[in-house]
Amino acid sequence: MALLVASALTATTQNHNRQLSNGMEDIVLDNILARTSIRSYQDRPVEQVKIEKLLRAGMAAPSAVDKRPWHFIVVTDKQVLEGLAQANPNAGMAARAPLAIVVCGDKTKALTRVPDYWVQDASAATENILLAAQGMGLGAVWTGTYPVTDRVEKVAAVLNLPEHIIPFCTIVIGYPEKYQAPKDKWDEGNISYNTFGGKKPEVIEPERTFHEFTVTEDFLLNPFNYFSQPGGMLVCAGNRDKSNAMTIGWGALGNLWGHGTNTVTVYVAEKRFTREFMENNDYFTIMTFKDRDVLRYMGTRSGRDGDKAAALGLHVAYTENGTPYYEEAECVIECKTMYSQEFAPEHFRDDVPRNFYDGFAAGYHSFYIGKVVKAMKK
Repeated sequence: MALLVASALTATTQNHNRQLSNGMEDIVLDNILARTSIRSYQDRPVEQVKIEKLLRAGMAAPSAVDKRPWHFIVVTDKQVLEGLAQANPNAGMAARAPLAIVVCGDKTKALTRVPDYWVQDASAATENILLAAQGMGLGAVWTGTYPVTDRVEKVAAVLNLPEHIIPFCTIVIGYPEKYQAPKDKWDEGNISYNTFGGKKPEVIEPERTFHEFTVTEDFLLNPFNYFSQPGGMLVCAGNRDKSNAMTIGWGALGNLWGHGTNTVTVYVAEKRFTREFMENNDYFTIMTFKDRDVLRYMGTRSGRDGDKAAALGLHVAYTENGTPYYEEAECVIECKTMYSQEFAPEHFRDDVPRNFYDGFAAGYHSFYIGKVVKAMKK
């Protein structure tokens, strides 16, 4: 039985590591880098289910010897929120917020031999709550209380805290009133290696290995479900200098203008970043992936905001025509654009769902008919 349990744990760990290596780590990192302090909120309550998720995130933090010397006070009452704003000059926004979580230290649970470690434990719990808020579409700000004696006493009085419960900080939370761009805080001047002032050691990257692609003409594909496979697929266009990919769920396989002229048709909306690459280059590729995290990320991020392939750790390769594709793909079809045109609403017939484009910010789609020039699979 012990061997079976150990095998199950090993399999679970290996599966978790595979998920991280397949792009999840970048999704987590994106959430961390996107977090910023939000001080103005919509007039909208935070749902109880989200409050409990925030608390679960806080309690998942590490603590010295797993003592968990914390206590969380959830504040939604308007008068109490106003009291917190008056007690702490840095928490003035609490008076206009729907929610605050006061993170406290519980001295009765602190590590006996080093009681002040509760401060580090409370800090870890606070950061977990901030990151969870960011991941749920909420905005939050960390306002400090401890160790400023005056603030500690006033916040304790507002919340009627017993002596062994010390208010550490107040996290003010709500739905952001407006988008606020995060700051780029990267500074190599704050980094040393091995000793203070030590320089970054030279790292020799290990040689990358991939399953080889095989050029094939033997594709037994169902044109009705090829583009609707789980997670969709990618379309990529560009050149050796710059390229971009996006997730697609629409497309068509067929032939046109002569027997043996196999074609792929894809659809790209007017305001998608990939659109300019489709317009300015003669070739494009479509790719299938087993990793749905890649497809999800490519479908929810814009290349205008950064290099999505680099964020996912994908490696760009090029065909003989200089058409970009990713070495991690399972199947790649290279196409040369033969014809393209934007949808014209006046030509829509009865069965076209016209309301699809009502409020569709990305604009009308263009279709691109590409002649298949190469197909590769692993």
